[in-house]
Amino acid sequence: MGKFISFLLLFGLPVSCLATPLSLVEEWLPGPGYQLLEITGGLVEHRFSQRGGTLERAYVHFAGLRAQTLETVPGWVSEGGKWALAEGVSLPFEIWVGDAQSDSHIYALEFSKSDPGSGQVSLSGSPGGVEVTKEFQLDAMALYTLPVRITLAGAGTRVRLVLGHRPLGEGAPKLLFLYDGRTYDAPLEVGSYSQFQGLGLVGKQGVFFLRLDRGGGAKPFLGQNAFGQPVFGLEWEALSGEVSLEGLLYAGRNRYLLLEKAGLADLVDLGLFSNFLVTVMRFFEWLYRLTGNYGWAIILFTLITRVVLYPLMRNQLRSMAKMQRLAPKIKKLQERYKDDRETLHKQMMELYRAERVNPLGGCLPLILQMPLLILLWQAIMYSAEQIHLSPGFLWLKDLSQPDPYYILVILTTGLMLLQQWLTQRKLPEPPSGGGQALGWLFPVIMAVFFLNFPAGLWLYWLLTTLFQMGQQMIINWELAREARAPTSSEHGPAGS
Repeated sequence: MGKFISFLLLFGLPVSCLATPLSLVEEWLPGPGYQLLEITGGLVEHRFSQRGGTLERAYVHFAGLRAQTLETVPGWVSEGGKWALAEGVSLPFEIWVGDAQSDSHIYALEFSKSDPGSGQVSLSGSPGGVEVTKEFQLDAMALYTLPVRITLAGAGTRVRLVLGHRPLGEGAPKLLFLYDGRTYDAPLEVGSYSQFQGLGLVGKQGVFFLRLDRGGGAKPFLGQNAFGQPVFGLEWEALSGEVSLEGLLYAGRNRYLLLEKAGLADLVDLGLFSNFLVTVMRFFEWLYRLTGNYGWAIILFTLITRVVLYPLMRNQLRSMAKMQRLAPKIKKLQERYKDDRETLHKQMMELYRAERVNPLGGCLPLILQMPLLILLWQAIMYSAEQIHLSPGFLWLKDLSQPDPYYILVILTTGLMLLQQWLTQRKLPEPPSGGGQALGWLFPVIMAVFFLNFPAGLWLYWLLTTLFQMGQQMIINWELAREARAPTSSEHGPAGS
């Protein structure tokens, strides 16, 4: 195993070196009397505002298969394909002191980089006489996570930290509260739990949730802002001295494994299929950690699945090979009974029984591998973020996106057509010829319909076709050897 891993590392290293480490891109934007700061990472574009010291946007600009861009800060709506902030909504991390229902204080905004791929945003101010410092740690490789630290110092009553607008109505994301590792749809009474661990919105597509590692004695609150819009957040009934809140903000797509990495797996209830899919994804991710590249992970995944399925498929592959060997006999029957289809069918069934051949056996290999194809497709789709941030493979910068040159599509389609030719050249032509036509059309139809599927999926299908052709060649060789092997009668009695 050690030599095998060394081989993968040796040949995987040049492949991995094609990837360029991601950097944070900062852009300062002018506002009406204040400034905005946009910082773009590998998956998300964050926008911070001096006004209110808020996180104005957490825009998911990366979109994998069947995914669209997503604005995770609550209050943004899509209008005509463009995102716009709804009127009168409060933004995350406003500070309300006393009876205040808004925060228009202008905070000092700073951004410092520790290296090209990571940095810290700091916002400091004194709304309502309370000294406030808000710190956010950004990483270009982050999987929708944003470490947060907020410090409040001074004296005040009913100090509130707004976490954002609370959408209402049908289809709105759920507001969930996390206590002692369990989620609730309403706040619990003080004393009925050991630890309050966070709150936020969980929707079908996106999640905006603050996990609390240190809550500073805060409890959740629900209320309204000055415009009558519903809000949710954290509250200190009385502030005296200094309190510090630390946690992790998850603002991104609803992906179980990513939420699990963020310590928020309790937000999602998995069904039977989802549990099975998660197991496949974990195995897929383990192969990536083993090799350091998702291209090699797909190669290993394909190899393993073909080895596991081989005992199940061997009889069917032998059946296909025997069908090819029976071609001359079948052709003779077709010529003899070309005007009597019923008799032809009976004679062919008798031939199949005599030769112990299943004429439909060749369909089973495709049927068996389709669930694996679907599982890997789902695994690639739901692992798109990790694949996107990982090193490229050969000419492919991103296996979660389509092959830009369609090389894998062309190679796979060509191999499938070659496989069809190798199979059908040894088979008799059926009376109608419809089966042959379908066999030639299927690879082309597949290429057209799945042209823009992720390159990783096409890599899997290419390797699967190669392995299947290789396994069929082995079976053909076995059958040829069996046909050449002399029987005991040809050698005579033992000891003669």
